[in-house]
Amino acid sequence: MEPAPQPAVAGRSWFRWLAAAAAAIVVGLLLLFAYSRGQASAGLSAAQVALERRELIAKADRLERQNSKLNARVAELEMARKLDREAYGQVEQTLGELQSQLSRQADDLAFYKSIVSPADGVQGLRIHRFEVSPGAEPREYQLKITLIQSMRHESVAAGLVQVVVHGVQGDQPARYSVGELLGRPKAQLPFSFRYFQTIEQAVTLPEGFQAFEAEVQVRSSKLSFPMQQSFPWKADAPAA
Repeated sequence: MEPAPQPAVAGRSWFRWLAAAAAAIVVGLLLLFAYSRGQASAGLSAAQVALERRELIAKADRLERQNSKLNARVAELEMARKLDREAYGQVEQTLGELQSQLSRQADDLAFYKSIVSPADGVQGLRIHRFEVSPGAEPREYQLKITLIQSMRHESVAAGLVQVVVHGVQGDQPARYSVGELLGRPKAQLPFSFRYFQTIEQAVTLPEGFQAFEAEVQVRSSKLSFPMQQSFPWKADAPAA
């Protein structure tokens, strides 16, 4: 007949079982807490994206309504100009102002529509616009690059933009990267956005260099290959 287990040994076994059970409960509670926090964080992010989406759609709809009203007003003034020659000068001035406003709003509407629903069906990251305007100092210019991506892409697009200015210097072809113009040869322009971003950078062209074209290249993890597009160098005066 085997001897009965000693009380001390039985007590230690019972203690180990309780410790293991308590550890399992603690781990379970920690995992449940982490899961709840993750769900709350994901819900907050989704709510923020939905809010941004509604704001962009509302802005596009508002611009479309305003454009319709402006078109109707332009039509009225066109008719008034034909019927009332005495007020021709005033009507002509008002008509010009309305047509300028309509043109600006049409540009804005096209911009927001390209985000909400691209006309060509292309949904990914793209270069929407490149602009050059004179700066405050001689030979200084302000570069503006607008990047967009469709609303169907809710993740953040991030990467680098390289701008290379092509022209002639001393009757010879020449080119300068934006980094070289800034005195930092390897410098590029960073971006990070969900729907659109306008990157602005002032540069000063070297003496004797005449620019005629800007080459814009975009690198991002969202692109299989760098995206590149060329634009004529047109230094327009900034809008008042």
